[in-house]
Amino acid sequence: MPFLSIQELNTEAPESFINILKGTEDDAINEIIADMIDLMKTNLGSYYDITAIFEAEGAERSRTVLNYLKDLVFYKIQKRRKQGVLDGSDYDEAMKWLEEVSTGKRKADLPPKKVDTNGDGIPDTEVPFMKLGRRKNYTNGW
Repeated sequence: MPFLSIQELNTEAPESFINILKGTEDDAINEIIADMIDLMKTNLGSYYDITAIFEAEGAERSRTVLNYLKDLVFYKIQKRRKQGVLDGSDYDEAMKWLEEVSTGKRKADLPPKKVDTNGDGIPDTEVPFMKLGRRKNYTNGW
C-alpha cells in the first residue's frame, strides 16, 4: 500500500473538488505523489530512517509527514490544473519545515537514521546532528 493514496487527499479539500482537480488522470496524480515523497526522502534522509517512515501504514504513519506531504501534493495538483496565481502558503510552510529539519534547525519526531559503528552489520548508533555554518564574528573596541 502506498504511503499516501488519492482518496486521502480529501482532508485538504472536499472529495468532489479533488475529483475535479484530478479529472481522469490518476496516473499523473500518483506520479506527483511519488515525486513529493522522493522530495521528502531527500530532505529527511540525512538524519531519519526514511524506510521506516515511508513504509509505515495506517495509524503508524507520522501525521506530521503525512500532513506536509498532502500540502505539497495538493499544491502541485492545483498548479497542474489551474495555471496562474495560487495560494502557496501551505506549500511554503511544508518546504520551510523540510528545510529546517534537513539542516538540523528543527528536530522531528521521526525514527532516527542509524549507522553501524562496530562492524557487526547491525546499525546501532544514531547519526548525530551536525550544524554547519560559519562562526559568528564579534567586533571589539580595539
